[in-house]
Order: sequence, then C-alpha cells, then structure tokens
Amino acid sequence: MLLQISCMAQKKEIISKSTIKLEGKNTDIRALLDIDGFYQSIDSPSSFMMFFEDETFVTGGFIEKSTEKMRQKNFAQSVEIWREKGQERWGYYWGVYKIEKDTLIVHSFRKALSFNDNWSFDERRYEIIDRQTLKLIYMKSLLKSNEQYYRYESPYKVTERNIIDKFVHADSLPSSDCWLKEEKWIWRNESDWKEYMEKIKNKRRKKK
Repeated sequence: MLLQISCMAQKKEIISKSTIKLEGKNTDIRALLDIDGFYQSIDSPSSFMMFFEDETFVTGGFIEKSTEKMRQKNFAQSVEIWREKGQERWGYYWGVYKIEKDTLIVHSFRKALSFNDNWSFDERRYEIIDRQTLKLIYMKSLLKSNEQYYRYESPYKVTERNIIDKFVHADSLPSSDCWLKEEKWIWRNESDWKEYMEKIKNKRRKKK
C-alpha cells in the first residue's frame, strides 16, 4: 500500500511541475536543426535520441545485431520494441521540449511500470552548435526526492563531460505516438488531447 501511495504521489508531483506542454501544433525546430534521423553520442553507440516537430522528444536503444547501415536504411526495424498492455511500445524516455534562442529545453519522463517502481522526471538543456550538432549543457532531476543531491552538485557540471550528439540521417522513421501523448496532463488544451486520442483509437481499430 505504501509503495502504491508513493508511486501516485510521484505522478502527482510530476503533473504539478510539468510546465512544458504539447500545444497541438508543430514547432520551428526544422529551421534550426536536422531531425529526419537521430542524434547519437560517440560514447553511446547503442542508444539515440530524436526530436519531432510536434514538440516530442525520445531516447531509446538499438537492437543488439543492428549495424550502422541498417539503422540508417530502416530505423524503425533497428530499435528495441516491446509490448505493454497489448500495445507496441518503443523509446526508454519520452518528453517534450521548447526552443529558447539557441537552446533546446527538454522535460524527459519515464513512467513507473509497477507500484514498486519509480517515476523519472528530469530537465535537460542542449545547446545547438550547428544544424547537426548538439551539446548537453544542463541535466537535473526535478523530483523532490533528489533535491538533496543538487545542494552539492550543479546541474551545469555535466558540461565537464563534453557530451556531444551528432546527427545521423535515417529512413523509415517511426511516428511520435507514445504513452506520454496519451496523458491528458501533458497537453495545454484538453480539446487537442481528445483529438489525439480519437486519432489513436482509429489507428488501433484499423490494425485489428
């Protein structure tokens, strides 16, 4: 029971602190950044991150046997996929972003998969170096349970690791449909959430 209460409290905290919302329209990210593919750090060849025009963000992993050529030619078949409550899912962390001058500010989420699991909620900031290069300049958990850590460690300390992500063009990209977009609290307007949920229902009907 205590674990269930803790999990619910975390979600309530995240909802109250989630200030970047889906607006139901595309951003101007293409004017600043190439997004028809994925971004990857040289230090993490088995993982990737992606930005979509509709303000969504994702990090994920590649299947073990995928090669660089496979990932570029057929990205959708190279990523790790699993089933959750009867639905096909991909992506470890999903999030939303906003653009402030030359910086992408991302709120990233991982939901608890059971009552004895924890939510993850952090803010990352990426400096846009050029159209195909991003640098992580800030990373901080926004959960109250992690406040003690940041009394001694600056979220800007991540810059010392010099984490650079480079763009890799890829074909057969999946859509940004995900569990996060099915949550009403991530949307600015309820009407946009309802419209999205209706679209998802129609897609699932067609698959049956």
